[in-house]
Amino acid sequence: MKYCCGGTPRILLGFMRVIAGLGYQDSCVDAFINTGILTLTCIKTGGQLRYTYTLIQVNSVAASGAALLPQVLDKIFSTLIYTPEGQSINSRSRALKNVRRHAASLMVKIGNKYPLLLLPVFDQIKATVESLSRTDGPAHLTCLEKVTLQEALLLISNHFGDYDRQSNFVGEVLREANTLFLDIVNSGALRGAVEFISSVGLDKPPAPDNTEDICGQNRSNIFFCVNLFLGVIKRCSWPDDPERATRGGFVVSLTESGNPVCRNPAAPHIVPLLPHILSLIRIFNELFTVEAQNLIHDSYKGCLAMQETEKMNLLGLIGHAVSECETQVVQSRLERMQRFLTGLHESCYHMMGSVGPSLGRDLYSIPELSLAIINNVLSYLQYIPDYKIRPIVRVYLKQFIYSCPAPYYEAVVLPIMAHISPIILSRLHAKWQQVIEFRNREAQEDNGDAQEVLEDILTRALTREYLDLLKVALVGGSLTADAGGESMETEEHSMDSPTPPPTRSNITTEVISDLGLILLRSDKTCHSIVLTVLGALAWIDSNASLKVTLLIAPIVRQLASDKSLNGEMAAHIMAAILNALTLHGQHEANQGSLMTLGAQVYELLRPSFLEVLSVMQQIPGVNPVDLQKLDERISGSTSKGNKVEKVKKDLFKKLTGNLIGRSMGQLFKKEVKIQDLPRIAIPKKVEQKDSMIPNLQNIFS
Repeated sequence: MKYCCGGTPRILLGFMRVIAGLGYQDSCVDAFINTGILTLTCIKTGGQLRYTYTLIQVNSVAASGAALLPQVLDKIFSTLIYTPEGQSINSRSRALKNVRRHAASLMVKIGNKYPLLLLPVFDQIKATVESLSRTDGPAHLTCLEKVTLQEALLLISNHFGDYDRQSNFVGEVLREANTLFLDIVNSGALRGAVEFISSVGLDKPPAPDNTEDICGQNRSNIFFCVNLFLGVIKRCSWPDDPERATRGGFVVSLTESGNPVCRNPAAPHIVPLLPHILSLIRIFNELFTVEAQNLIHDSYKGCLAMQETEKMNLLGLIGHAVSECETQVVQSRLERMQRFLTGLHESCYHMMGSVGPSLGRDLYSIPELSLAIINNVLSYLQYIPDYKIRPIVRVYLKQFIYSCPAPYYEAVVLPIMAHISPIILSRLHAKWQQVIEFRNREAQEDNGDAQEVLEDILTRALTREYLDLLKVALVGGSLTADAGGESMETEEHSMDSPTPPPTRSNITTEVISDLGLILLRSDKTCHSIVLTVLGALAWIDSNASLKVTLLIAPIVRQLASDKSLNGEMAAHIMAAILNALTLHGQHEANQGSLMTLGAQVYELLRPSFLEVLSVMQQIPGVNPVDLQKLDERISGSTSKGNKVEKVKKDLFKKLTGNLIGRSMGQLFKKEVKIQDLPRIAIPKKVEQKDSMIPNLQNIFS
């Protein structure tokens, strides 16, 4: 048995902490204490709940454990519905909202980590959730609180081990939301931007207080339905064990490699709703058109702008503590509408991003899926600002492409990339031209300075996120960031020099994936993707340049192997690498990667394209003898695989040394040179003769 530092068994300590938490009574202060103890016991320490779970299973204390679980659940639910006097659902303090939110999230946490602990009492938990979720009940749960509790039930239901039973339960969870959502669809609210604006009240002044607000109820219904659909897609899954999945009826076929293909119990209920979700996303895009903007009432002008919290995160103005005396959360009507639209928009993209890995082939096998995505999710892109393009790239497309099975690459992914890659290339090129103009002219107003900095950071963020998408599409990889630790968004999109990678082995191991071969061999996608990658080398963002360095070598190698290059393209590739050395060679990480890349590309392209040699000859101060030596090295031997001989790399570095840029701190550094320094005469040592050595025999005489 494991012991804590004080000698108390950890199982017993967890048991004692839970009992201590159950001893508090409901009051304003106790509610916070209860939440803190339960969170500390069940979430932050993590293991304590596991030890309590083990304690329940131990024979000696089985009776105590069985009696403890209902008390823990009762305490969580009592904290969830806690409401002090004088506060209603519309006037709850920030602290009270946090208490209730943490209580609901705690059920999800337990259901996610220890579902087998709650599975025997699933019916009791379900009955309690249904009672609390009633509209006329005393709990007065918000939409998100209801959705969170349903997510906890869905996590537990994943361990039913029976496809039909789990699918029927998902249908029960979605019954109310389906009815509400179909009423919204039948009312015509999702027919277009005009109808949606009228349904949610964007074209009329805010309703007075203490009056019936039909538009407000419409907003609440849409928000509840979309978030519940999102919760079902994220939480519902098939068993991880292939044998349990087969016994439960989840396996429907086998892949080409013999792996089982499982069906998601939520697929029959979610797939019919996807056309309406896509219509809602198209409406959000259409809201940014001039025609739709003119329909919005003056009271709600600016409701589609970026939220202040997002601006603060991008600008690094985060971490400001809220005053302790602030007890009530008061928001203007404009802020409420802005928060509703932003939250609903983000939930839609999170839903579409999760639907790929969740539903699998049930989604990608839908006929004309790519056309539906292009006509809805990717519509009106020319009107959408950068801060709304980012979730399309980062949240939706990256996961969607990563989760696509290989048989659907050409039918689904290729048309989508053919549509979006030229648009993103044109947008990024124009944005970086604006950033360069911002840098080259003096700021005239302080407000203009802040806006220019924000546009600069947004451009960097969109560039790096799109490059991550291209990496997933071309060479594969994971959805998580390469960095080992968590970093704030302001650090991720900073303008400082990039952190050197731990190793540069990636530059020699990246290989074009099957999807990458399809994209590079298609005339619809190859041109725009390659130009984007080469452009990112020379855009004034050292982090983006370092990211794309790892992609260029496998791309060029594949294009050369397919004989898709000509002399002009080869010269353009070589010139882009040299230009990147001029702009980013001051950074050690960029310089090392670019030197390796340049030597690889020159060795690969020089035998077939003389234009590459002419580009190298245009380097200021280049030594023709050294260039000839490099050519002789290339023609005389061939590097093994992707590795570059050290001699070739050193020669390439010597040839391009005049191009490497210098940091701002070194630009005007004056070298210390002392002319006509007089020589210092160093006296020679006089050799001592043997006769001068004293007679040691007489020293002590």
